[in-house]
Amino acid sequence: MKNYNSIIIGSGLGGLIAGATLALWGKKVIVLEQHYIAGGCATAFKRKDYLMEVGLHEIDGLHETDPKRPILELLGVFDEVEFLKVPEFYHLKKQNFQCTLHHGAETKEKLIADFPDSKAEIERFFGLINRLYAEMRRLPRNKWLNILLYPLMPFLIPTIIKTSTMNTGDWLDANIKNEALKNVLTANLGYYTDDPYNLSLMYFLMAQGSYLNGGGNFVKGGSQSLSNYLVRFIEKRGGQVLTGKFVEEILVENNQAVGVSYRDTFNSSTAKQSLYADSVVANAAQPMVAQMLPEPYRSKLAQKVAPLELACSLLTIYLGFNTDLKKLGVNHYSTIIQGQKDYKLKDVKADSQGDWAQKSFTFVNYGMVDAQLAPEGKTVGVICAIDYLKEWEGLSEAEYQQKKERVAQLFLARLEAEFPTILDYLEYYEVATAKTIKRYTLNPQGTPYGYVQSVKQIYPKRDKLTTSPLKNLYFASAWAPSGGGYSGAIYSGFMTANKMKTQVKWRDYAPSTLTDERCVKLLAKDFIADNTILLTFEKPKDLEYKAGQYAVLRLDNPRYTALDIPLRPLSMVSHPKDDTLQFAMHLSDSSFKKSVAAMAIGETATIFAPMGNFTLKAKNKRIVFLASGIGITPVLPMLKTLAQQQFAGEVVVFYSNKTKASAAFHSDLQHSTLANYTYLPVFTATQKRLNADFLKEHLHILTDCEYYIVGTNSFTKAMQELLLNEKVPAEFIFKDDFGG
Repeated sequence: MKNYNSIIIGSGLGGLIAGATLALWGKKVIVLEQHYIAGGCATAFKRKDYLMEVGLHEIDGLHETDPKRPILELLGVFDEVEFLKVPEFYHLKKQNFQCTLHHGAETKEKLIADFPDSKAEIERFFGLINRLYAEMRRLPRNKWLNILLYPLMPFLIPTIIKTSTMNTGDWLDANIKNEALKNVLTANLGYYTDDPYNLSLMYFLMAQGSYLNGGGNFVKGGSQSLSNYLVRFIEKRGGQVLTGKFVEEILVENNQAVGVSYRDTFNSSTAKQSLYADSVVANAAQPMVAQMLPEPYRSKLAQKVAPLELACSLLTIYLGFNTDLKKLGVNHYSTIIQGQKDYKLKDVKADSQGDWAQKSFTFVNYGMVDAQLAPEGKTVGVICAIDYLKEWEGLSEAEYQQKKERVAQLFLARLEAEFPTILDYLEYYEVATAKTIKRYTLNPQGTPYGYVQSVKQIYPKRDKLTTSPLKNLYFASAWAPSGGGYSGAIYSGFMTANKMKTQVKWRDYAPSTLTDERCVKLLAKDFIADNTILLTFEKPKDLEYKAGQYAVLRLDNPRYTALDIPLRPLSMVSHPKDDTLQFAMHLSDSSFKKSVAAMAIGETATIFAPMGNFTLKAKNKRIVFLASGIGITPVLPMLKTLAQQQFAGEVVVFYSNKTKASAAFHSDLQHSTLANYTYLPVFTATQKRLNADFLKEHLHILTDCEYYIVGTNSFTKAMQELLLNEKVPAEFIFKDDFGG
């Protein structure tokens, strides 16, 4: 039985724009997102005081003639989401040269002032952009009119025809002789590609022209603000957005997509569910969509897209600085730093695939606008460079983490060379790779861009290359004809909805909402140590987990939202066999923690669980827990599990806190039914910190134990290094892995 007009698989911008547009037109929509937060690459995450922007540096255009503008106006985006104009397009720095590329009416004149001998070449470049845009505006929107005018197209749109058959590198080499000028005009190629000779000239000019004419923009509060708005827009019009739901199958009847089967992303013990609709929109990579289809549609789609070349990925280092970076001379929003002294356009591909120590990178200082990503006096920044999944394949987890740290240090040293003393103010950093993007988006090769925007793969050719293999299945994503980036996703979502408006046979459905069994009530709040609270919730139906695992807790109605998101990864204090679910946390002045403190009994939160691999390994060794602060939470259920298993081996808990009053569960840890149990609290206000001598004093031989480390990042790193230095095999060292 059908209940929806459209089921949308994925909540990236393409899916949300399609869903919001259909909802605006009165269609009943449900969005199923495999991640626990909506938005795809338009999301944010919280670290310390910083709201880290996942993917947005600057969105192009938004000026009066930008074709995105009427789409966003139609959906009321500008009424609730604020876009901040960045000061300039970007600033290029290399060893003996630097130049700022501006945007707006004076861009061309300022560039001519910097390169007076290249005036004719600059005018040719901007003239080509202007002619291309003029022809784009003249293109007929009616399909049949397009067909009728097809023989006249070479005369009506000669610039479109010409630029669609040329690559960017060849045109620039033929028309601009000054290599420095070419560098300036293309320094941000990483926004689109890793190779100018494999990038459609038409695509480059359209995208670059939008930045040059309309400028770059950042979403105040981060791109998550835009995603959240679109979610609210859908829900206010009777739709529903469910996160943490993984679509496994697209259901097909009579050569038509009629629904989907899905499961909980995290809780494998829940049953598979099916939903039915007039249409299905896939906001997902087409190779992934093919795996959801039955035969023969699976093979048909897979074979069609298999020859298409995938775009590159990105490496991002998220940075939190405890100062205003302008005080350190970081006076540009986006600074592009090229590593090679004699960098030429032909070097771009080799540079992208080259040594991390020389690879070009972009440094974004979000503090140049009122980004609302950090408290006053602090700044969020990012380092971004081209990346490939192959860089990270075949590595063990330890090797992967070590390589990430090595690469981070290379880039940080180069940043320090450009802006001396900047690392003195670095309070937090975290590295995301192509592997990270693949983990969270499921995109093949971890690319956020979809297919390469080459001459062979540019729209409208891509429209044929990526068409759906069956009726009522549509694509709206970076993998669809309009391509990657925020603009491409917005166009894709709207064009897909517009196409569906006349192609789908719509039915009328009564309003309804799926019950989310993961939404549970708060039963109790108890203070268990200084500024430390224990939360007791109803246990979600069918939730099964192992001691030591964690959940993501989402507040359904947070009181406070500034500089934060309403989600946190939290270890489950309760034992898997308990009837309730418990979490413990230190309170702070973050919006999330303030909202938790303000929760009333009976209010709800949504639980995404279980996650993580910090569980008992049972390798028949002595078991040692090294915990600090609130990191003790997963240790409680692990001890209870060992007791239930009647574990006879030695169990030792080292628990570090500043004072006894700040030690959560101190009294619980003093008592255990384990036969061979030792609890050793360490209060650093009056005692030495945990060190090798202290461990040896109580364990004697360190190499015959199995270690479980949990606490702050600095604590876990220090303990791991200590154990490795004492020759403890790495395979017997386990760290809490949620990084919260």
